[in-house]
Amino acid sequence: MEANLADGQLLKEIFASGTTWLEKSVPDINAINVFPIPDGDTGTNMLLTMRSALEEATRNSDSDASSMTKSLAYGALMGARGNSGVILSQFWRGLAKGLEDKSSFDGKDFATALAEASQTAYEGIIHPVEGTMLTVLKDTAEAANKAAKVNSENLLSVLEAAVEAAKDSVARTPSLLPVLKEAGVVDAGGQGIYVLLDGAL
Repeated sequence: MEANLADGQLLKEIFASGTTWLEKSVPDINAINVFPIPDGDTGTNMLLTMRSALEEATRNSDSDASSMTKSLAYGALMGARGNSGVILSQFWRGLAKGLEDKSSFDGKDFATALAEASQTAYEGIIHPVEGTMLTVLKDTAEAANKAAKVNSENLLSVLEAAVEAAKDSVARTPSLLPVLKEAGVVDAGGQGIYVLLDGAL
């Protein structure tokens, strides 16, 4: 397989790695969870949601990217826990929409799917708040889109740009959400998205 092209099975492996990364960070993510309520379970909820997504994906032996993303989206929806899990399931729903009818995908396709994922996540929330994982998803999608314009086929460079943008966006969350600034933390859900993508990379 070309390094610039991924199919459904590779997508599953990539996000299985991201989920392993997320699992290691759960205690740290839970510790900074102050918004919308300081219940210390954002990391746990995101992990359980991803586990459910991967469980569903494991039942799918298809190498088709569209089919696999639909499985991940369905599993995430069925296992979504808490606000962060619901937003994460909407992210997968959008990603599946963005990769519809694609047997494999390159950098440009992935950037397009990330934009769809971000939009779907925003639309899934009645009162979207900036400085949360929604902002991180939006900034990630924008950076991926810019990278895809430079080299539309290079999936790795698009994912690298997305991860870098997620990291920077998380660092900015306290300047957008006063409750984070007061607590001296970054957004927990945003950090979860960054860790998931970083692990995937």
